[in-house]
Amino acid sequence: MNTHPPFDVELAAFLPEGEPDRPFLDGVEGVERLRAAMAEYEESVDDVRAATGARIDERTVDGVPVIVILPAGDRRARGAILNVHGGGLVAGSHRSVLTVNTRIALDLDCAMVVPDYRLAPEHPYPAGLDDVHTVWRWLAGGGLWAEVDPDRLVVMGGSAGGLLSAGLMVRLLARRETLPSALALVQPQLDDRNAQPSTYEIEHAHFWDRPSNLLSWSMYLAGVDGVPDEASPARVGDLRGFPPTFIEIGQVDVFRDEELDFAARLSRAGVPVEAHLWAGAFHGFDGLTETRTAQRAVAARLDFLRGYLSDR
Repeated sequence: MNTHPPFDVELAAFLPEGEPDRPFLDGVEGVERLRAAMAEYEESVDDVRAATGARIDERTVDGVPVIVILPAGDRRARGAILNVHGGGLVAGSHRSVLTVNTRIALDLDCAMVVPDYRLAPEHPYPAGLDDVHTVWRWLAGGGLWAEVDPDRLVVMGGSAGGLLSAGLMVRLLARRETLPSALALVQPQLDDRNAQPSTYEIEHAHFWDRPSNLLSWSMYLAGVDGVPDEASPARVGDLRGFPPTFIEIGQVDVFRDEELDFAARLSRAGVPVEAHLWAGAFHGFDGLTETRTAQRAVAARLDFLRGYLSDR
């Protein structure tokens, strides 16, 4: 078994004591546990609207539920972020961490659109990607042009949302459709093959581990005969044409090596890339907002986004 790098001491203090007795995600029962755990982070639109003063609406875009966050008052937003939530392709919703998303939109003076895409195993590939694509077409086609500068549209996704965001770029390039100004991938899940060295470093953990990743991919790709590039973006041979890309990487993460490889291949393809490798950070570390590492990581991410949403 490979040995992973040491944890950041401040981050490690938030991990449960003792060895994990099972994979983070284990079978259908594990999916239900993860969904229940992530549901605890869902928030009421009315409550967040009242607490922040932002304009927050729930809409349906061609059958896909979305939450749209806009700056307070009648001010036109500088741009918009299509923000694709994580959850291992099997959990999470557009109401997850709604306060966090709202405060990001207010901080950046932009709109944010969060789709509630369909989840595996009930809805395997391409359902989730199709839903994200539907919402992107609406946004890029003028869905918020009365509210948003149409030349400043960014796609962002974390973990499984990063997979769907990168997969969206592959699809848009293949179909010659409108691309965003920039792409932000936050600890993205990119490669179904699970062959990189880092995937063997974390066999069982209190966070996303190898067995969980194998199960997630098997549920997402159920029934697929031959994995399309858009379903697993690390398989793409030629990454030319991707928009400027930000990649956030945890050093103690099963995804580390596929993310580093993806950043390197984007660079070789001539794509502007900003990649941050955070020492000792495990998957999902950015949610531990009390820690210095999480604060630095989020600040770097927001600085990248601000560059593509503000006057440059």
